[in-house]
Amino acid sequence: MDLKIFLELYKKLNPQQKIAVDSIEGPVMVVAGPGTGKTQILTLRIANILKETQADPENILALTFTEAGAASMRQRLAEIIGAPAYAVVINTFHGFCNDIIRNYPEEFPRIIGSQNINEVDQINIIEEAILRLPLKNLKPFGDPHYYVGDILKAIDNLKKEGVSPEEFEKINEKEMEKFEADDGAYHVKGAHKGKMKGEYQKLLKQIQKNIELAKVYEYYESQLTQAKLYDYNDMVMEVLKALSVNKDLLLILQEQHQYILVDEHQDTNKAQNEIMELLCNFHANPNIFVVGDEKQAIFRFQGASLENFRYFKKLYPEAKLIVLEHNYRSTQAILDSAESVIAGNKKLKSNFKFRGEKISAGAFSGPGAECYFVAKDIEKKIKEGVPPDEIAVLYRDNKDVFPFVSMFEKVGIPFSVESDQNVMADNDIRKILLILRAVDDFGSEKKLLEAMHADFLEIEPLDLYKIISYSGKNKIPAFEIIKSEKEMRNLKLDNPAKVLEFYKKISRWARDGKNKTLPEFFEELVRESGYLAYILKKSDSADKMDKLNGLFDEIKILAERHKNSGLRDFLDYLDVLEAHNLLIKKGNILDLANQVRLMTAHRSKGQEFEYVYIVNTYDGHWGNKRRPALLKLPASVYSISVESSVKEAANDDERRLFYVALTRAKKGVAITYSKTSVSKTEQLPSQFIQEIKPELVNSISAENYENEFKSDKKIFFAPSLVPGVGVKNREFVKEIFLRNGLSPTALNNYLKCPWNYFYMNLLRLPTAKTKSQIYGTAVHEALKDFFSARNKKNGKTPGKNFLIKSFAAHLEKETLKPEDARELLEKGTRALTGYLIKFQKSWPKEAITEFKIEALLQPNLKITGKIDKMEILKTGPLKNLSEVNVVDYKTSKPKTRGEIEGMTQNSGGDIKRQLVFYNLLLDKYKGGKRYKMVSGEIDFIEPDENGNYKREMFAVGKEETGELEKIIKKTAKEILSLDFWDKGCGEKDCEFCVLRKMMD
Repeated sequence: MDLKIFLELYKKLNPQQKIAVDSIEGPVMVVAGPGTGKTQILTLRIANILKETQADPENILALTFTEAGAASMRQRLAEIIGAPAYAVVINTFHGFCNDIIRNYPEEFPRIIGSQNINEVDQINIIEEAILRLPLKNLKPFGDPHYYVGDILKAIDNLKKEGVSPEEFEKINEKEMEKFEADDGAYHVKGAHKGKMKGEYQKLLKQIQKNIELAKVYEYYESQLTQAKLYDYNDMVMEVLKALSVNKDLLLILQEQHQYILVDEHQDTNKAQNEIMELLCNFHANPNIFVVGDEKQAIFRFQGASLENFRYFKKLYPEAKLIVLEHNYRSTQAILDSAESVIAGNKKLKSNFKFRGEKISAGAFSGPGAECYFVAKDIEKKIKEGVPPDEIAVLYRDNKDVFPFVSMFEKVGIPFSVESDQNVMADNDIRKILLILRAVDDFGSEKKLLEAMHADFLEIEPLDLYKIISYSGKNKIPAFEIIKSEKEMRNLKLDNPAKVLEFYKKISRWARDGKNKTLPEFFEELVRESGYLAYILKKSDSADKMDKLNGLFDEIKILAERHKNSGLRDFLDYLDVLEAHNLLIKKGNILDLANQVRLMTAHRSKGQEFEYVYIVNTYDGHWGNKRRPALLKLPASVYSISVESSVKEAANDDERRLFYVALTRAKKGVAITYSKTSVSKTEQLPSQFIQEIKPELVNSISAENYENEFKSDKKIFFAPSLVPGVGVKNREFVKEIFLRNGLSPTALNNYLKCPWNYFYMNLLRLPTAKTKSQIYGTAVHEALKDFFSARNKKNGKTPGKNFLIKSFAAHLEKETLKPEDARELLEKGTRALTGYLIKFQKSWPKEAITEFKIEALLQPNLKITGKIDKMEILKTGPLKNLSEVNVVDYKTSKPKTRGEIEGMTQNSGGDIKRQLVFYNLLLDKYKGGKRYKMVSGEIDFIEPDENGNYKREMFAVGKEETGELEKIIKKTAKEILSLDFWDKGCGEKDCEFCVLRKMMD
């Protein structure tokens, strides 16, 4: 730890913050409003624990709500304590539970032996339940599937609260008993004497719906179990169940996680809270530190978030309470405006040096004028020197962004959309989908001609018109025309070669679509059609690659879950997504500077910007939502007792969301809405605007912008200036490089060909796993399971059957044609059986498998790796340093020692370089438990032609690690400076260099 940095940062803290950082023992609750420095106190507190106690970094568990929050915390911690920050367990709740499941697979047979369900399969199960079960309230006549989305959302909430179908059924029984015992349900006099009161009729209907929901929930769970599936929330549910009954597993985790920190505590749900309680119950006053703010509870409704605070105080009555009052983000005007919307017990005081101004609010005649104002005002701020990435446009729903995107493109404002976007709505993605539909329905004239309009095919529009016209007049199918050179000569096409080339390709794709796996086929089509080269040339190629990767991720997921899926299955899958308004999301490989940030208010949580625009703030959209909750779960689901129940006003969720949006701003906020909608219906301002004290608000002079918008006729017809980020953008490459770091594979790819690294490691081109890669993955996973089980049996070998069964199970998860699956199963069974017989007696008693490791070579250079196996040879007296033999498995045919070291003509030394890389990683690793690599070993799992098994042992010297460190630093410099851009590997047939040339 750099003590100087720690002390410098500590001195800058205010008294309350210092108390929080210094309170490292016992339960502590910190109420931290927006901008009060909670991330700073969390990271400094972790550093202080390491400074003041004997705890190792891995003994500290920090849980946050988002992956971005976890990454931000680790980055800040690394700046203070350096490499040990990578050994601290910083994770989301789901990530933490997922790691427990992966590290103790035998404790979670339902998850380990199952697959994660997708949204389409969830919909199918719920629709099936509705048709099969005797439902009345949840199966309305005329639209039996009306409640599908609401049912899925309700089940999601039930699981988040750790409520099983059986528990939910009991809750409903109690709700009905309470209802029937209520004497006030009926009118006792007047015209409606004896009739049930309206509010009670609504309540009864809701109870009846929940009773039916319990039946659907039970059916849903039974289908998941039967089909060996699990959903996202099951990871938390299963860990909660395991820790509740498995005292040994609980003790292991309690001993490991001695200090626990929880960020965004107001948004944690019941299941997550119970996991924390179990981990902490080893001590009466455990070292648990929670940070939250009920005013920012936007992922859990207010009653439940307040219950979190009561729950903590009740559980730990002696807990220290610290309230942070000083805001270091926003001007006092912004804080006072937020206070007008939600008042707190203590008013936040601004410590922000910028004096600032009142917030702005304005009403515009229509959506076009509103978008025009926002675009022009942002344009003005950028010209005045405000960095584009310090400006954010926040909106309520994902769909709100589209008119702003269109206006920004016309005005030429650089922007990035960070809310969830539907990949299928992208114009270029629609083009590739046209090709896919034409291939699937090969023979359809309509789909063929639609596909031929795709511009990346480079078919002349006039040629296409001639084909369509000639086909219609002469009653000749278009297919017959485009495959005939004679017919095309008669038509005098400008470029008949392109048309003929397309016919040959689509004919082959129609065949390959039936004979290749879905990922293999998609990869082939994307490359051969010219689509990949087409999007890589675009000015916004980085965003286009993001979207293509998002689509390919869906293809891989579908193929993994449904082994025999073909193109038709994928297109049906897309149709279901579209019918239920579900999104295919981008791959999210970039998050760049110098772009205005467009996102939902939900997504903005935890972020800050100099200037914020809150748009579309009209009544019914921000507040007073018109669509009521169709399925309302009982308050007891959220553990809210009758005595302490908070009757939440209908707008409280929306109010807190608006509060969060306001408090993202440092210097200024502009709130806008339009008086009429696109369909010309009248719109009123959100009540939240009216609630802000008038003396805090400046009215935007809309008239000037209205007149300018009306007179600026060219804006309606201006071409869209797509200012997106290209893949050559240095910031784009830097962002991804710094996030990913360098692994042995990435380094080897770069040294072979910089473009191999660029396309495969940075851009992640859609690439289907080869048969040999699938085989290698299954072998590695089987050996991991085998040695993990061996560790738990204290060095006793689990046996051949265990190993082969595990291999078969992992092979079964992969996307393979039946004949290939049979071939690999036979091959792996033979190889693993022989490998086990040959080497099992030589294995040390203790080994660590699949050891993930990260370290820093310098502040902006992270190196990463995953070691197949570390055999523990010797452990020091303090047990914090072990000497190890690092083992790397290879599933290729055995190589000579010279080939491994790169001493032969056709070898590059990649294999030996991996061992040196692992040695360097272990040398630089700063975790509490240290490992010294005394030897490295290459194990070939496949025998040679004579049936002999081979392993090669190496000792890695300091000269080798020193030389590799120089190579890594040189490589990093070349990548960050884009020095490689005009270089290639010189290999004649390099597919990556060919792709690079296509980008020019």
